[in-house]
Amino acid sequence: MSTTYAPTRSRDTGRYDSSERLPDIEALFDRTLNQIQHIHDTRKFSPKFDHFWSSVCDNLKEKRNASAYAKWRQDASIRRKRRYKIAQEELAKAWEKMIRTEHEMHIGVTDTERRVTAHDAVTQAQVERDKTVTAVSLPLSIALEIAIAYWIEGQNAYLSNDTLRALHCLIEAHFFLGIVHSPRTESEAKSKAGRQSGKAIRDAIAAAALEVMREIKVDRSLQGPDFLLGKTAHLISINPAYSGLLEALGNLNPNDTSAQWNASDHLAQKLRSWVQKKRLRTKS
Repeated sequence: MSTTYAPTRSRDTGRYDSSERLPDIEALFDRTLNQIQHIHDTRKFSPKFDHFWSSVCDNLKEKRNASAYAKWRQDASIRRKRRYKIAQEELAKAWEKMIRTEHEMHIGVTDTERRVTAHDAVTQAQVERDKTVTAVSLPLSIALEIAIAYWIEGQNAYLSNDTLRALHCLIEAHFFLGIVHSPRTESEAKSKAGRQSGKAIRDAIAAAALEVMREIKVDRSLQGPDFLLGKTAHLISINPAYSGLLEALGNLNPNDTSAQWNASDHLAQKLRSWVQKKRLRTKS
């Protein structure tokens, strides 16, 4: 269908407004740059904007062009996510082995040394998994870096009188700006919805944990908080009264790979995560 151009505004803002006049490209570059800094400051990315920009320039100089920069950053993000998934799987295996060893210790078919080794393996697997958590949470700042790289390449093209290439660079820059600039990204919206829908489940699990902890005998086997969390999760998972609660927990986030573990492993991981977040809020 045909469209009708809008009246031309008195001032060029660098934004396409469906009028007969197209934006001045210099105004478009200025507006895009202002958006980049506004997003950086609003999102409170680190480091400060000048240093953030300089870091992109240094890496862009090494990668030579914005497309190579984008591929480098996107590939690195994919690798981090893969490492996170592998670390989660290794942690699940360590928890499973520790619980099995604890059971064998209880029935007298293993010794204390094997139990200690299994416990240490869980602690080490947790450390390795935690190393990957921060790295996985960086894609928004990476998108802003890529937008800056395309802006710089576009500016260089414009200064070389290659206006068409400059406009294509700005198209790519605005694509990545759109990812970061949205009031709430899809993942953030899902995260908030998950927190709201999961509050009742978390409260019920907290009550269950307090209940089963009364059954735990305080002795030398309680070697640390990780072991206590694992023991608590195991007692909840084998109690038929809590089967519906564990199923509801598993359904909170169908895309959570840890939900593919057995119920005890999944619950232990969740309990640890909640405890760590509570500690951070308490410190702040």
